[in-house]
Amino acid sequence: WYTAHRRAHQGFTTELDRIASIDGPEQYRLQPLLEFLVRWLTLHILRSDKQMAGAIEAIEAGAGVADARERAVRHLREHSPSGLDSLLQMYMGVERQISEFAKYLASRGQEEAETRFHTLFDSFIHPLVVFDPTDGSIVDANPATSLLTGYSSSALKGKTIAALHPGREQHRFTSRMIDPSQDAPQGFEIPVYTRVLSAEGREVPVRITCAGEIRERNGPLRIAFYEDMTRELEHRRELAWRSFNDQLTGLPNRAGIMQTLNETSPSHEEDGDLAVITVDLNDFRALNQRLGIAAGDRVLVELSRRWREALPQNPDARIGRRGGDDFIIVLRDGETIARTESILQALVDAGHNLPAGPGETVDVSVGAGISIRPTGSSQALETIERQADHALYEVKLRGRHSWEYFDHAHYQGVIDHHRIIRAFREALQQGEIVLEYQPKVNMRTGAFLGVEALARWNHPERGRLQPAEFLPSIQTDPVSIELGEYVLDMALSRMESWQASGQRIPVSVNIGALQLEAESFPQRLETILDRHPSVPRSDLEIEVLETTAFDNAAGAERNMRAVRDLGLAMSIDDFGIGYSSLTYIKRVPANVLKMDRSYVMNMLHDSDDRAIAEAIIGLARSFDRLVIAEGVETMDHGRLLIATGCDYGQGYAIARPMPAEDLSAWLHSWRPPQEWTNIEPG
Repeated sequence: WYTAHRRAHQGFTTELDRIASIDGPEQYRLQPLLEFLVRWLTLHILRSDKQMAGAIEAIEAGAGVADARERAVRHLREHSPSGLDSLLQMYMGVERQISEFAKYLASRGQEEAETRFHTLFDSFIHPLVVFDPTDGSIVDANPATSLLTGYSSSALKGKTIAALHPGREQHRFTSRMIDPSQDAPQGFEIPVYTRVLSAEGREVPVRITCAGEIRERNGPLRIAFYEDMTRELEHRRELAWRSFNDQLTGLPNRAGIMQTLNETSPSHEEDGDLAVITVDLNDFRALNQRLGIAAGDRVLVELSRRWREALPQNPDARIGRRGGDDFIIVLRDGETIARTESILQALVDAGHNLPAGPGETVDVSVGAGISIRPTGSSQALETIERQADHALYEVKLRGRHSWEYFDHAHYQGVIDHHRIIRAFREALQQGEIVLEYQPKVNMRTGAFLGVEALARWNHPERGRLQPAEFLPSIQTDPVSIELGEYVLDMALSRMESWQASGQRIPVSVNIGALQLEAESFPQRLETILDRHPSVPRSDLEIEVLETTAFDNAAGAERNMRAVRDLGLAMSIDDFGIGYSSLTYIKRVPANVLKMDRSYVMNMLHDSDDRAIAEAIIGLARSFDRLVIAEGVETMDHGRLLIATGCDYGQGYAIARPMPAEDLSAWLHSWRPPQEWTNIEPG
C-alpha cells in the first residue's frame, strides 16, 4: 500500500512533463494541465494523502499497520464531504466550457492577427515572396511582386522561386535559399544580387534579403524581400560618369584624363611619344564678371564643342576640362605630336565669335603649356602634366597670349631655387646661420666707428658659405625677412654681451628689399628692439641697398623715416651703382653713404671709376653725409681714398670679418698704417 502511494507521487512529475511536451498553442496544454491538477487535488490529496495521514496517526497511537489502515479508511468514509465525485464532475464540465471559450477567443485573436499580417503584407511597397524552403515552391506573394515580375498572384503560386530568375542565375541563387533538410535556416541575410526574369522576358536587377520566417505546423516558411535595383544602378552609373567627366561640357574631367593617360601610356618604345598640353583662357574671370556666370558657361560649352571637333578624330588625341577655364589635351603617337602647333592654332582660331547670349558674341584668347615625354622615359604622367603647367605659368608670367614648350633647364633652376629656400629655412631653425663682424674705421686717425654684422651659413655639406652664395637665391622670398629679423636679434644680443663686459660697440645690419617694403616692418623692428632694452638704439644702424631704397621709393622712404623715428641710424649700402642723383640724396633719410666696392677696387687703374668715386665723395660732403668706402683691400686703396677726401673705410686692409669673440683682441691691436696717418686730407 505504501509502495503504491509512493509510485503515485512519482507519476505526478511524469504527467506534468508529458503535458508540457504537447505541440501547439498554449491553450492546447492548458486544458489537460487543469484537468490533471483538479483530479490530483480531489482523488489524491483529499483522499489518498488524507487516508495515509490517518493511518500514520493510528500507528503512532499503538495500532498495528492493518488495523491502522482499516481505521483510516473508515474515518475517511464517515467524514469525507458528501458528493465529492459529483462536485468533481461538475467542476470538470465547467472547466471544459471555459477551455473551449478560451480556444474560441484565441482563434479569433489569431484570425485578427492574420488579417493584420495580410494587410501589411499586401500593402508593402517592395515585393515579398513566401516560399517553402524544402523545394522553393511559392506559397504567397504580395501585389508588389506582381508589379515586378508581371505575373499575377495566382500565376506566381504555381511557380518555384527559382523560376523567377534567369537560368544562369538559378543555381547560384537557389543554393543559398532552398534547404531540403529543413535543419538550420539557410541564411541569406547578406544580400544576394541577381536578376528577375519578368513575364515579358525583361531582366530586372534586384537585391534579395531574408525578411523572416513563418512557423507552420507542416514546417517553417520563409519570406524573401526583393528590391528593384534599376534606379540605384542608374544612380551609380551617373555617379561613376560624374567621377570621370565634366558635367557642364561633357568632356572628361581631370580624373578621366588621368585615366586616359594611363590607358594611352606607351609601355613599349615603339608605341611613340606622349605630349601633354595644358590650356586656359585669358581674362575669363573678367568675362564672367561682365556678362555673368551663365554667359561664361555658354562660352565654355561651345568652345569645348569646337575644340573637340578641332582635334584629330582618333584615339591619339584627347581633350578634357580640369575645372574652371582650365583644359588639358593628351596627344599620343609621333605623327599626331608633330601637329601640336597646328592643333594649338586651331584651338586659338576656335575662340572667335563665341555665343554668350542672345545676339551677343565674344572672342577669347588662350595660353598653353606643352610638355613632351620622349619614348622610353620613366617620368610619371603627373610629372609631365606638372611640367606643362609650369610652361603655361611662364606664358602667363610674360603676359603673352601664346604657348610655350617646357624648358627643362629653366624648370630645374626653379626646383633648385625652391630646394635652397627650403634648406635655408631649415638652417635658420637649426641655428646654422652665424654672424661675423667686420670693423669700420677712420683710416687716417684710426678711430673705431663700429662693425657690420655679416651672415654666414655653416652648411652641413658645403661648409661655410659667404652671403654671395645664398643671398641672391633668397632675396625675393619671404624667408629673406626671416633672415633679416634673425640677424637683427642676434646682433642685438651680441651688443648686450659686449655692453655687459664694458664695451660699447655700434653695429650695422643689412636688411633686404622685402623687409624694408613691408608695411609691418617698423612695428616688427620695434618689437625686436623691445626685447633688448639695455642696448642704446643710436648704436644700431640699418643698411639698405641703394636699389632697394629707390625701387619702391614711397614705401621705402616712409619706412626709413620710421626707422629714424625709432632712434636708429640709416645708411645706404652699395651707393653709386643704382640711381644716384641730387634729388635722391636729398630725399632719402640716411646719414651714411657706403660707396660701392667696385669703384674702390678699380679706382687705382680706371680713371672713370676714380672720377665717380670723387663725385660720390663730393656729393656726400655737399649734403653733409658721411661716406664710407667698402672694399679697401690694399694700402694703396686706403692711401688714394684718404688723399681724395674719404677718411672712412672698411675692407681686408683694415680687418677681415671675424667672430665676435675675436673682436676685443683686434681692438687692442689695431693701429692704422703709418703711410695712411701721414696723408693730409683731401
